[in-house]
Amino acid sequence: MKALVYHGPRDLRYEEVVTPEPKVGEVLVKVRAVSICGSDLSGYKGGSAMRVPPLIMGHEFSGEIAALGKDVAGVRVGQRVVVVTNLYCGICQDCKDGLQNVCDNRYIIGTTMKAGSYNGAMADYVIAPAEKIMALPDNVSFNECALVEPLSISLRATKHIGTLTGKTIAVFGAGPIGLMGIMCLKAFGAARIIAVDVLDNRLEMARQCGATDGVSSKGDVVSEIRKLTGGLGVDVVFDAAGVAATVNTGIEIVRNGGTIMLVGMATPVMEIEYKHAVVKELKLLTSYMYTTEMREGLQMIIDSKLDVKRMISSVLPMSDGPRIFEELASGNSSEIKVILTNG
Repeated sequence: MKALVYHGPRDLRYEEVVTPEPKVGEVLVKVRAVSICGSDLSGYKGGSAMRVPPLIMGHEFSGEIAALGKDVAGVRVGQRVVVVTNLYCGICQDCKDGLQNVCDNRYIIGTTMKAGSYNGAMADYVIAPAEKIMALPDNVSFNECALVEPLSISLRATKHIGTLTGKTIAVFGAGPIGLMGIMCLKAFGAARIIAVDVLDNRLEMARQCGATDGVSSKGDVVSEIRKLTGGLGVDVVFDAAGVAATVNTGIEIVRNGGTIMLVGMATPVMEIEYKHAVVKELKLLTSYMYTTEMREGLQMIIDSKLDVKRMISSVLPMSDGPRIFEELASGNSSEIKVILTNG
């Protein structure tokens, strides 16, 4: 089969590799659509310690079951599917407590080849545990269902915030997680959503996804949001950027007693206006990955409660992978979400 193989920083090759065979409890999936995640791009640039070459990346995907391993039941060859790619042990205390997203023994398909892991879906075929398969109905496309995994991250963060009906929310970072956060926030009843980003095309997409207002971070964000809210500030900040500037701006513009949801992770260590957050009695929340949210997010797409298709900026053949990765890595691309396909 053909696959995009990561050989090292900025060295991605579309080449022939051995087609894997499913073992006991596994299925072979014919990949139909795989989304390029920001973490894939970070790995391509050499910024991910987990992604050790040679590696086939890709953990946001959909496809069809091509073959079954032994002792697999409940699924069939030809079935349209999406795969839960967050694999956890199921026996540690975190897993028992329902926190499979922070299991110390977990790994993600296509991000590491540590013992027991799997190559990813930037290939003709990918192996997955049969227990991680979710069936797709015919009324949803492979392309949109390749976005169920990132959607689940935004959905979990939205759920963590609590009651949203009638609330005013500022979303920092109109990349995929922020944009799907906007969709989820709106679906959960937010009355006003103010998107903040440096790129005009992303602010426009934010409006299409449900934002009522867009604020350019090239200007005075604090002043603009105060104008938009009549000086009151926002009830909630949804930070999908994860840099000190956005977190501290969020602390400034959220109302006393308000909530800041931290989901972006661009900066591992940062200085924040800690005392300011304390004296405003803010609720600082975090959210990471997902547990049950992939299934919930898929159902919202099936029920037409969310339209993630609008975020897809390009659909390209898998063979275009090396070119588009380099374009994205250049920092000059206007792409929002790129899907690679196998026919």
